[in-house]
Amino acid sequence: MSNPFEAFGTLFLVVPIALYLFSSYVLYRIGNKFGIGSFWHYLIPFYNMVLMCRCGGVSPWNVLGLVVFPINIYSTINIWGSIAERLGKSYWLYGITTLIIGIPVLILAFDSSTPAGGDIFVREPFPAEPSQAEPSLQYSGDNGAYSGSGDVAPPEQAEDEAVLVGEPVPVGADVKRKKYRTKRGIFESIKESGMFSSFVIKQVDELVGIDIGTTSVKACSLKNVNGVFSIQSIVKKTYEQELISDGHIVDIDFLSQELQGIFRENNIKSKNVACALSSYSVISKKITVPFMDDEALDNMISVEVENAIPFPMKDIYYSYYVIGVDPEKQNMMNVKIVAVKREIVDAYIATFNMAGLNLQILDVDMFGISNVVEQIYAPKEYSALIVDIGASVTNIAILNGENIEFTREILMGGKYLTSQIQRSIKVKYKEAEEKKITADSNVVYLFEDFIFNISSEINKTVRFYLATKPKENIGKIFVTGGSSLLPGIKEKIVDETGIPVEVIDPFLLVQTGEQAGLYGELKEVMVVPVYLSARVTELMG
Repeated sequence: MSNPFEAFGTLFLVVPIALYLFSSYVLYRIGNKFGIGSFWHYLIPFYNMVLMCRCGGVSPWNVLGLVVFPINIYSTINIWGSIAERLGKSYWLYGITTLIIGIPVLILAFDSSTPAGGDIFVREPFPAEPSQAEPSLQYSGDNGAYSGSGDVAPPEQAEDEAVLVGEPVPVGADVKRKKYRTKRGIFESIKESGMFSSFVIKQVDELVGIDIGTTSVKACSLKNVNGVFSIQSIVKKTYEQELISDGHIVDIDFLSQELQGIFRENNIKSKNVACALSSYSVISKKITVPFMDDEALDNMISVEVENAIPFPMKDIYYSYYVIGVDPEKQNMMNVKIVAVKREIVDAYIATFNMAGLNLQILDVDMFGISNVVEQIYAPKEYSALIVDIGASVTNIAILNGENIEFTREILMGGKYLTSQIQRSIKVKYKEAEEKKITADSNVVYLFEDFIFNISSEINKTVRFYLATKPKENIGKIFVTGGSSLLPGIKEKIVDETGIPVEVIDPFLLVQTGEQAGLYGELKEVMVVPVYLSARVTELMG
């Protein structure tokens, strides 16, 4: 005869295990929304709550507070309220109800909410501001990639020798105060309401611009007082290892920890950030369609995306917005489609979530640089050539009135020169980078080839553009990027092209005076983060 107490003992053992596994799965479901941790991590007591703190962007010391009365009241509200707020719900409602009954945790785990990273904004062109040119054809050659209108072929390459690139180089400028019509949920609306409407929706009044380069992170925080910007903090940190490769984040865990450290060490209080994707990773296309209602346009766009974007729909995020009436066909409208691989955007979102930061805007680096040139220098009487000499790639764009008519990527940057120095004098990478930055007399002879190659490619681009557009003229070349600091490079570009060169100074966007002069030596590398931080005005109520 079986002993009923044995069955009860077995049940007494199985039920707690099952409940713990279920609770771990609930936490895992929440963490998975932020791209934090695997299921096995959530099986570890206390550590699973540390992961919850990371999801909410709060200090892990809150976990210790959970076991100390009455601090546990504050810690419970803070952890779950912060997670709810980052999922677009009410901080106080979810924090307090979780403290009382715990059921809202299940809602956070099993509803369809996602981190409220913010809207993607595009800037409508100001008068004479560059708008997005159509990347009808993209070409790649030995020294770089070209993008331009369909009637243009790259220099030194006959039309029948052109190679269509599978991943188009984006052409365009980011434009102001109009939102993309977003499909496939790239970002949710800022602080979109959840189960109930939020008690308080916090206004974004400070935005930290972050530019993640191949081997560096640059950050800028501006203070906005009545539309006048002043500098709160500026940071530049370099690394030996690559942070970005072919547009992809190499190590999410490492980068998120570095971002946390940058904010902590520089006492940056705001958790709202804006970042820019590498222009190489984005595909944009302009289409012309008849006027139609929103639902019909949604359906047409989904078909166009499948035809125009060279990736499966399940692998991309895409957005679109209506540019306006087509100037040549008044009964048609122009629509811009922008697409990016899902894995690239997801990695950025996960990185900032793990760092406890709220990603409010995701831009494109060359779009931002083009807008800075237009806002500060407003070239109207001539076309302007923009050159961004980065660590791995040199990006070129030509502005003509309201259009970016041509872009090119030269697959050469400052990292190539650092490697040349490293090999030539047999030193470690860090020392080679230092010698490059300080223009050490023992290595400056190596600069000549690099400077010649860059300036020569810029000259080829200028000559090619003017040959295909004989009525146009390029009146000035605007340069930026860390490698534009190399001694002699600007002078060499002038010698090669015969066109004056000017360094883009993003600090002209902020209040003039001693403060801007204090950071003047960083102007070549701070265009993107300063511009992104200044976009806080688009998020203010």
